[in-house]
Amino acid sequence: MRMKRERPPIADAPVPAPPAGTADVLMDEAARTSRILDTVHELFTSWGYDEAIPPTFERLDTLVSGGIRPEWMVRFSDPSGDPLALRPDFTTQIARIAATRLRDRPKPLRLFYAGSVVRRTQPTLGRRTEFIQAGVELLGSGRADADGEVVAVAIDALLRVGIDDVQIHLGQSGYVRGLVEAAGLTDIEAADLREQLDRRDREGLAERVAELGLAERTADRILGCLDLCGGPEVLDRADHGIENRPSAEALRNLADVYEAVCDHGHGDRVVIDLAEVRGLGYYTGLMIEGFSRSLATPLLEGGRYDNLVERFGDACPAVGCALDVPRIASILAAHGVASPPVDVLVRYETDARRRALELAASLRVDGRRIELEVADRTAEESAAYARARGIAELRIVEPERMRILDVASGAVRGGPS
Repeated sequence: MRMKRERPPIADAPVPAPPAGTADVLMDEAARTSRILDTVHELFTSWGYDEAIPPTFERLDTLVSGGIRPEWMVRFSDPSGDPLALRPDFTTQIARIAATRLRDRPKPLRLFYAGSVVRRTQPTLGRRTEFIQAGVELLGSGRADADGEVVAVAIDALLRVGIDDVQIHLGQSGYVRGLVEAAGLTDIEAADLREQLDRRDREGLAERVAELGLAERTADRILGCLDLCGGPEVLDRADHGIENRPSAEALRNLADVYEAVCDHGHGDRVVIDLAEVRGLGYYTGLMIEGFSRSLATPLLEGGRYDNLVERFGDACPAVGCALDVPRIASILAAHGVASPPVDVLVRYETDARRRALELAASLRVDGRRIELEVADRTAEESAAYARARGIAELRIVEPERMRILDVASGAVRGGPS
């Protein structure tokens, strides 16, 4: 007797889903994403930046040489056993390209990019393991004018895509670095303090400073970083009584960058923030974060990385920043920005197909979005479909005539086609 194989109930079958931390970007969200990318592509080009398209994965040792921690990366090996990783950011790849393929090009280099990055993190609200970045890198100039240009490009990009309440936080890693070096702290102790500053954890920072037994003046300086956030007057407050040279030079640099951004016409969108110390392991000076009042997490991040390109064989100062495209798209979604609807659904009889296709092609040339009815439906069902999709007009093409249905009102007009 042949046994029947029992099939599990449909309800018990696992539902296919994308991996944790990733997402399917569809329809309106995809349209917003494409619109952002198209807009910033045009903007970056207008500033004289050329596009670079590096590979999606990179040699692991290249990324580690760039200062990226191995635990941040999704790693794997190629068939020969060489360790590779999906790129967690573009900047290290751009630095490699600048030091090798573009080493002999006249400087400065202006490059932009757009694509997915993958970071091995716990997915949190507003952050995906995989997400799209679009950014610029200016390589070959250490001047504050270069920093000011990158900040201005970032602000212009956010404004151009529709983020009207842009606010840019500028910090300078050299300020805190000078304080901890003057205090004689070890690398581990300094990293611990920077982590507390990055979290804006006043209580935790105070406890750690007390544990380290820092001199009162030094402790007050480090704790005071949390209050050094505001307009250009913050620079004067921070500079008062400063004794170590690296911190003083960092403040002068930040003042020069702020002045350059003001000359670009964006001074009113800048906040000086000397507790800004986050970032990947390659930043050496200016730190950039961009915000909107609609979202607490940053829409863009960047800064100066004067030592990174040198790690790949060519001493070259550089500065750049990257926009977080999904976060920007989420704000546009909240503002009701969606893909444009289909304008016309064209339905046709089989013997009127050529005429219908010619009609659809001519309407597309006029800039209208056209959908062809390819499902096996009655005219009434086609009208119901159009209504459900928000399509304003149904055109029914027959051998001898064409009828035009206003989907919302049900009014019909037409005659011989």
